[in-house]
Amino acid sequence: MGIKYFVKAAVSEFKGDDGTMKKRYQSIGVVMETKHGLMLKLESLPIFAFKEGSILAYLNVPEDKEKPNSSFNKIEDDVPF
Repeated sequence: MGIKYFVKAAVSEFKGDDGTMKKRYQSIGVVMETKHGLMLKLESLPIFAFKEGSILAYLNVPEDKEKPNSSFNKIEDDVPF
């Protein structure tokens, strides 16, 4: 089962440094690919984010993460000390 999407909901608003209102998001679950199709796994439900009896959630595609310690591959073999 691979993760296809991260499910995130806007849970609050705050005033940014530039004075504009911004939203704070919380991860509430994932959508996974199974042999029977897509499956939603809710891990939390932010009750305080309910507006008009529902929550709007966004599906975000997982981003490719850089391999850890990839900077070590750039070190030269001949260290000058």
